[in-house]
Amino acid sequence: MLKIKRNWNTFITFLHQNLYRRIASSIRYKLMILMLVVMIVPLLLLIIFAINVSQSTFEREIVNSNQSRIVLAGKYVNEKVRQSDKLLYSSLVDEKLVPSISDTKKDLSLQYNAWDYIEDKLFSFYYGTEHIGAISLYSKENHTVYSLRDDSYLVDEIDDTTGSKWDHLAPNSSYRFTNDEVKQSFALTRSIIRFEDRKIVGGISVEMKWSLIDSVIDMLESEKESSVFLLNRSGHIMYNPNKVEEPPVDFAKVIKQINSSKNHTSYFKTKKAYIFFQKAVNDEVIVVKVIPNKVILSGSIKTLTYGIIISIFSIILTVGLSIVISLRTTKPIIELARAMQEVEDHNLDVKVEVHSRDEIGLLEKRFTSMIHRIKELIEREYKNEVEKRSAQFMALQAQVNPHFLYNTLQLVGGMAVAHNVPKIYSVVSALSDMFRYITRKHGNLVWMEQEMEHIKNYLYIQELRFEGKIETEIFIEEGIEHDYIPMLSIQPIVENAFKHGFEKKTGVWKLSIEIQKVFEDIEIVIKDNGVGIEAERLQEIKGQLQSNIDYPLEAKGSIGVKNVDARIKLSFGNDYGLDITSEPGQGTQILMRIPITKTLEG
Repeated sequence: MLKIKRNWNTFITFLHQNLYRRIASSIRYKLMILMLVVMIVPLLLLIIFAINVSQSTFEREIVNSNQSRIVLAGKYVNEKVRQSDKLLYSSLVDEKLVPSISDTKKDLSLQYNAWDYIEDKLFSFYYGTEHIGAISLYSKENHTVYSLRDDSYLVDEIDDTTGSKWDHLAPNSSYRFTNDEVKQSFALTRSIIRFEDRKIVGGISVEMKWSLIDSVIDMLESEKESSVFLLNRSGHIMYNPNKVEEPPVDFAKVIKQINSSKNHTSYFKTKKAYIFFQKAVNDEVIVVKVIPNKVILSGSIKTLTYGIIISIFSIILTVGLSIVISLRTTKPIIELARAMQEVEDHNLDVKVEVHSRDEIGLLEKRFTSMIHRIKELIEREYKNEVEKRSAQFMALQAQVNPHFLYNTLQLVGGMAVAHNVPKIYSVVSALSDMFRYITRKHGNLVWMEQEMEHIKNYLYIQELRFEGKIETEIFIEEGIEHDYIPMLSIQPIVENAFKHGFEKKTGVWKLSIEIQKVFEDIEIVIKDNGVGIEAERLQEIKGQLQSNIDYPLEAKGSIGVKNVDARIKLSFGNDYGLDITSEPGQGTQILMRIPITKTLEG
């Protein structure tokens, strides 16, 4: 026993560790189980509901039909007893019958004639009535009983009538009902009263076989398992038409419920059966029909059988459909998962075929597109890294050149001072400051004050270069000198104004720079009165700024409008950058918008 328990525990552990975990980790099995539950649970609920409905409907039909049948059966029993009583009553109005049994002073010939009449009368009753068992005539004055049973005519003299059915003949006109359980018959007895003195001169009794009601018994036995009985008030079986040896219920308990009922007809239910009853013959006879509970349940059992067959067929069909649907649904997902695993293992050459046009197909298509995009980004990043390494190497090679140039400019400036040439010294000093600003390691962001000092040096050199031709105007709102701005953000735009705006411009060149706070941002407006930009070229430039297009490698070394806009967006986000407006012949205005930044992060 201990070994069996240990093996069972091992089996349960195996199921938990393998089957449960396998189901929990597989969408295919989850989908199959979900489909089975969705199909089977409503089906089982429907079957249970159908069984309850069919059982209640079948029960109601049986109750209604048997109640009507049991009423007809009671009426039929009453009618048959009345017919038997009419046979007795017809003898009472016979004018010859009373003198034949009451006159004791007749001579012998008259007596023989009376006996012959009695014999003929009994035979006419016996053969004229169906299901009659016996008929007997009692003469009280002669103490003689004339009886006819089984075609045998008997005449018996009775000395003492005590203990016989002729005791206490009723002086009224009602009959007395008795039953013989052994012979399965009942007897009706009436008193014969002489009209002249209202004296009881005898009695007449007819014994009827209960088989006279077999036709109504057959009508009552509408169910195969049902049985019909005739009971008396004490619960004893008066008639057992089917010769049932062991009654299906305890009639001693049943009769108590019947006698306690005020209704002549009704039904009640016990643990074993449904009991229908009808009282008849002045409650002397009770027609009882017993229907076992299994008969009522037979309708629901049949429904249950059909439901089980349908359930088995549905389960087989559901399992098949769930397998097919789950395989078709999960196969592309599993393939996609395997492809992702290969990508995780650094294999970017994986290919996923698109199986359908639904959401899974869209997922496969997007995954393929994503892998292709990742490969492109990796290749581009690799190229960028190569170029970065190359640029770092070139910067290391040229690192000495700016310092050498800066030192040389200082030497030239010193020589200009020594030879008393202040103008040359100022130009060299401004150029030297520009080189020092560019070569110093400030990081990406610098103070607005530092950037504008660099711009002033640049404009000073340009003013000396184009002496008398340039008018510049710079306005910086107080309080923003120590706000941060990307290094070399303004010079490329100012340089573009000289290169593209003033190069073909006749007359005075005007350039203005306005820096001021607007709400939580800083707006830098750089405006010139140059030749402007053609509308088509202006749209092309705006499109490039809005689309964040990667510029060709050969353009990355140049510093221009697109480069400045990209650096601002990289530093502060896509909500910031440049906005260009221009009219040919009128000039160009560039609006640079950056956030107010007082401190540097990390």
